[in-house]
Amino acid sequence: MKGLSVWLISLLLYASLAYAQDTQQAAPNPPASGAQSATSSQAGMIKGSFPVILPKGADSKKLKEGDTVVCETVAPLRTSVGIIPSGSKVIAHVTQAKARSKGDSDSTLGLAFDKIEYGKGKEAPMQATLQAVGPSLGGSSGPDTGAGGSGVLAGGHSSSGSDSAPGSSPMPASPNSMSNPKAKPILLPTSEGVLGIKNLEMNKDGVLTSSNKEVKLENGTQLLIRAEIQVSAQ
Repeated sequence: MKGLSVWLISLLLYASLAYAQDTQQAAPNPPASGAQSATSSQAGMIKGSFPVILPKGADSKKLKEGDTVVCETVAPLRTSVGIIPSGSKVIAHVTQAKARSKGDSDSTLGLAFDKIEYGKGKEAPMQATLQAVGPSLGGSSGPDTGAGGSGVLAGGHSSSGSDSAPGSSPMPASPNSMSNPKAKPILLPTSEGVLGIKNLEMNKDGVLTSSNKEVKLENGTQLLIRAEIQVSAQ
């Protein structure tokens, strides 16, 4: 439990430094007392890449198409109409799930991200694609503060991870990660593909494939999603 708490603090620190969202329709000045109706019609746009985790993992052997998968944000998301806090739920559904059977070359798992739930009963629809996947950082060895860069896409090719969230700056690898080749990567806005997970690949559509019997993502697996979220003022 202590190791997990330290990991969460470290991850939140790095995420708060590394991730920034592009906001639109920001009001330049606070509204006057008579401008409440104008303020209520504004909406904030989050556009870019941000990290979430799978608190309960996911297994293509146990899931089926249409099942709900819940992720959690690990850093606040800022908009012109307020902040979506860390720990908000990102709701996804399974688009395909297959365990490898006789005659199959691999197992698959696909997710589509539908909405984000935050605050008390608030939610916002989202359009998002899976950009990168990284290992859970909640092990007994503590967090790795090394930057996650390129990953493995289907076909075994390395991705350069050139796309990033507007206003974000990649974090350099820490001295700890450079001295520890087994260090686990933390996903950054430039990360793409699969990093630090054996026998797992991701195709251009964000579908995960594995040569194992199933695509199995551990509790706490990192996901980086590229999203557009329209948040209405409430």
